[in-house]
Amino acid sequence: MSKKLILQIRNYILVLIGTFLLAFGSVIFLTKSELVAGGVSGIAIIIQHGFNSQGIYVYDYVVAGLTVLSWIIGLIFIGKDFALKTALSSALYIGFTFLFARVPLFDKIATNFAGEQQVGNLILCGLFGGVFVGGGVAMTFLGGGSTGGVDVIQVLLNKYFRIKESITSFFVDAIVIIIGMAVMQLWVPALCGILSAFVTAVLIEVVYIRNQTAYQVDIISDKWEEISKYAQDELERGATIIRAEGGYKGEERVILRVVFDKNQYEKIRNYIASVDPKAFVTFTQTNAVFGEGFKHNKKSQNKKKK
Repeated sequence: MSKKLILQIRNYILVLIGTFLLAFGSVIFLTKSELVAGGVSGIAIIIQHGFNSQGIYVYDYVVAGLTVLSWIIGLIFIGKDFALKTALSSALYIGFTFLFARVPLFDKIATNFAGEQQVGNLILCGLFGGVFVGGGVAMTFLGGGSTGGVDVIQVLLNKYFRIKESITSFFVDAIVIIIGMAVMQLWVPALCGILSAFVTAVLIEVVYIRNQTAYQVDIISDKWEEISKYAQDELERGATIIRAEGGYKGEERVILRVVFDKNQYEKIRNYIASVDPKAFVTFTQTNAVFGEGFKHNKKSQNKKKK
């Protein structure tokens, strides 16, 4: 089995598990407790609130409708690449949402977690909802998938008005939460929804963003050749040799630059210390590295849906 095929299988599994966790967290912990934390789920909860007095359950239909609508908008205004990237996870999200919303066993679990909407229950649902949603979104991203949703708006604003997606993400979710507070007027659930949104953001940061982190080290040492050999033979990382001139004495020096992932940080640090404790070393943390030995550079449309 080729490495490429193994990587594809791994990515599909991550998207599958990630979308499962996303739907589970949204339906089981947020819906029954009416915790609006932004995104498609938040909009669906607000609409569902209007039907509660009539005993009609429309949450899953609203999620499906909004997801399909956003996918069509993305296809028209953003392009086929975005549509293809979001197709699998969007379809899985709709399927898992219907599963958790319609199967009596899951409905009973969600009702038990929500309780009588006591403060303790709401806080726990907010925390665990954020953990499952954030972890699910992060895993989907790691698998190279995208959950699309209302974040299509963010992509469009960035494409046509050059507004940063991080800014639009904050405002879109904030608007959904504020609308939920105004329409539902459930103040404690609203605060717990904000808590859930915060936990979701933290989980995405911890699981996805930090997983992309790499390090760059610049080394000035008389043993640079030995260190370079270690980086290439033991760490399987390339090394760049930079010829430089010292600013104080004007001596010619060699700066050895190596880029490596976070799991190799302690290895190279300890090796440098063992061969040349007096070496001048600077470590720089990077948000992403693409190329040989790392992920290939591809245009990314990873967005969260919640």
